[in-house]
Amino acid sequence: MKKITQLSILLLGLLLFWPLRAQSWEDEEMEELIEQFLKDKHVTITKSNYAFTKDYFTDLPKDSVQKADFVCKGEKPLKRLVEAFEDGGHWAELYRSYEGVRGGGELALMASIGPKGKGERGGCALRLLHNTRVLVYGVGADGLQLGFVLQWDDLPKGEKKGFIYKCLGYDMAVVTLEQAIERITMDSVRTAIKIGETVRNWQKGTTEEIDTTYIDGKWAVSTQYHLKVLRAMDHVSDYYDGFSALNGKVNELVKLSEDATSKQLASIGFALKREASRYERLLTPEEFSLIWKGLFDMQTKAKNADAEIQNYFKAAESILRGKVNESVRLSYHDTKRHQFLRDIGFTVTKNDGGRWYYAVSGKHYTGNPDLEYLDGHIEEGHVLKYHAQHVETNLEPGIYRLSAAGRCSGHGESGAFIFAKAEELLLKEIPANDDRGGDIWRQAAIRVKEADEKGEQPSPKDVRIALANGGMGYGWSLIVIDNIVVRDGKLTYGVSTDPDVTGHTFKQRWLSAVDFVLERVGELP
Repeated sequence: MKKITQLSILLLGLLLFWPLRAQSWEDEEMEELIEQFLKDKHVTITKSNYAFTKDYFTDLPKDSVQKADFVCKGEKPLKRLVEAFEDGGHWAELYRSYEGVRGGGELALMASIGPKGKGERGGCALRLLHNTRVLVYGVGADGLQLGFVLQWDDLPKGEKKGFIYKCLGYDMAVVTLEQAIERITMDSVRTAIKIGETVRNWQKGTTEEIDTTYIDGKWAVSTQYHLKVLRAMDHVSDYYDGFSALNGKVNELVKLSEDATSKQLASIGFALKREASRYERLLTPEEFSLIWKGLFDMQTKAKNADAEIQNYFKAAESILRGKVNESVRLSYHDTKRHQFLRDIGFTVTKNDGGRWYYAVSGKHYTGNPDLEYLDGHIEEGHVLKYHAQHVETNLEPGIYRLSAAGRCSGHGESGAFIFAKAEELLLKEIPANDDRGGDIWRQAAIRVKEADEKGEQPSPKDVRIALANGGMGYGWSLIVIDNIVVRDGKLTYGVSTDPDVTGHTFKQRWLSAVDFVLERVGELP
């Protein structure tokens, strides 16, 4: 009887141990597959601190987070690894698959890194590239977990660019970063509170001008000075287009840099990098030679400034140098923008008179430079007819509300509209605030101030919106169309400057729209 009892206990122990041991074999196999991928002859590692080790059971935090950036030429090596991630979901405690850039909150794999109960929360954002796979294994009896993140984007000619991330820690989960207040520094919160106070005073009739300092890894200069930099470049855009505008903007920034302080160089460098990133055309070697001296002069001026400020100028030159006869870049961005349209379910049916692009990034109302939005921009001397729409064919009959974020250049009437068409066409004009201010920015700034007055923690999202564009906003407003009657399940909505649709002529140079939300709010009468 005693032998039987001992045997039973042994069998029970094996059964309890088996799932953890089987799972451990799985994560070790994943390590081996990742190592094979990174050492594949078709894979180039561009940056890495990734170590191939089986020593998972440790509380030491210094080697707990590792990452390898790669470029994979050809589809097969990455395809095999993706299949391994998907197969690994059978054993992993957590498995997620993301395809396409997502709107709304920013997602991340978060974990407590360091000794159990004493570590710090850290995470890997899951929004940087189009395709993401996440696996989390349990590897310790005390709750220690091992997480893998694979992200990649598709480049022309079948190449893949991405990274592999490995994390060892506790309490891993895919969370929304809007709740991660640690991502917002106290400097930026204080600045956002000051902006909210100023904006609220505007509504009382005061003329106080915002003059705060935003120190959050982007700005180290007063908003007033940055406004001066933007106005200098905007003045050039009023008279020139294409390369002439770019050349003129570089020359204006060179003049400003001649007597600029180190803090002011931060604003000049940031503005230069943004303009370089937004320039959409190829440069000829001759054109690049015309702007190179200005780029060199500004870099020389900034040689004694902080490394982050120097990097603005170096990055701008690198971006512009890369646009010399680089057709691959255009193809890559065109692919991303088609993907963006597919992600939001929109079709651009008309872009007459507009530039070749139909969506851009860089001036999203949240200040996030990676988030794309619909965008139409007129060539000089043309009238823009831009129309982008989404079609619903299987809606439940009822009363609906459509909301979207929009902005437009200039001031006064815009001639750009958010529209909804079911039984009748409903239009709501997009306010023309140019690329500063806007209701979305103003209301977020005021909410930050009100939260501070109540002793509450301001929303991280509101803080980011208030700080966008150096604390000036990008001109976005919330547009709402109410009382949309849907009887047959069909509804088309979107953004348009086409007079054949709106009955109005577009009077400005550009418009943007994003974040369309359709809600059913009531029954049919």
